[in-house]
Amino acid sequence: MASTVLDSQDLSALSSDEQAAIRSAAVWYFKRHARIIAEQADDPSSQAVARRDDFLRLHAALRKLGVPIALPDELRAAR
Repeated sequence: MASTVLDSQDLSALSSDEQAAIRSAAVWYFKRHARIIAEQADDPSSQAVARRDDFLRLHAALRKLGVPIALPDELRAAR
């Protein structure tokens, strides 16, 4: 199956099924890792901070895509 590399800003080239698959995978990842990231909410290490930042960006992106997903309480203060 041949694929074309897309400009990172051009999601309109994806079919609705492909966009749904990406949303579904991101939601799965978010739900699977929410507890792990929340448990590290007070960890000041640079690795934990970077993971939290990435996770918060994922949450923001999912919300922009119309996915009404709740942020764990432990991470609400980190926003």
